[in-house]
Amino acid sequence: MSARPSSSSAFLLVAALLPLSLAACGRVPGQFEILNNAVPPTSGSCLIPVAPAVYRGEGSLDVSIVQPGFDSAYLLFPLIENNLPGGPSAGHDPNQIQMTGFDVDLSVIGTASAAALTVMQTADPSLLHYRVPWSGGISSGGGQVAALVSVVPVELAAELATNGGLGTSPSLTLNARVQALGTTTNGTSMTSDPFNYPIEVCSGCLIGNLGPCPYKTTPTNLGNVCNPAQDAVVDCCTDNGTLICPAVVSTQ
Repeated sequence: MSARPSSSSAFLLVAALLPLSLAACGRVPGQFEILNNAVPPTSGSCLIPVAPAVYRGEGSLDVSIVQPGFDSAYLLFPLIENNLPGGPSAGHDPNQIQMTGFDVDLSVIGTASAAALTVMQTADPSLLHYRVPWSGGISSGGGQVAALVSVVPVELAAELATNGGLGTSPSLTLNARVQALGTTTNGTSMTSDPFNYPIEVCSGCLIGNLGPCPYKTTPTNLGNVCNPAQDAVVDCCTDNGTLICPAVVSTQ
């Protein structure tokens, strides 16, 4: 019978093999990472700036605002950095990463209301674990790009709005675990370090003023320019029972 290795020997073996296993799966910590969730402009179009010092650390989602025609219930704006070594010349960058998409995994963190927890436990797995295609190039040597990815599907938000027992005080916190995917110019597949982002979920907490459509003056609270259901108070109006956010304004 062979001797059982000591705990210190086993630790050294694991430590030696870990970098090899990480390299084999295309991820070495710190080479390709999501730095933070960028903040969109407060007005105008949804163009996400590359501003590493300006970011949001947690999100808020109001499922009562989400409508079937929305592209996403919650959008994340990952600021992505390529820390692979820079190319040998200005004309060729073998370590530039061409983005192909994102892997998203949703889970519950902390305590949650019983109804909301039931919705999450019985949800279609495709609403909790999925891949989103995306394209873009990130130069090596610290190049950065700001992207956009859906991290809460509309269908999941609708189920939470109907059956989650949510109110104006958040009683559910989701964790969005996001990894960026890509391939270097020389053909190496890359997966970023995991980025975890908490999102508090409520029903009605982001609605500011509410009145019949249309408003006669410009609303005070215009909400998030990229998605009215997240992160900022928005004034809404109702049209035959349908909630519209931000509120439409009369042209007369």
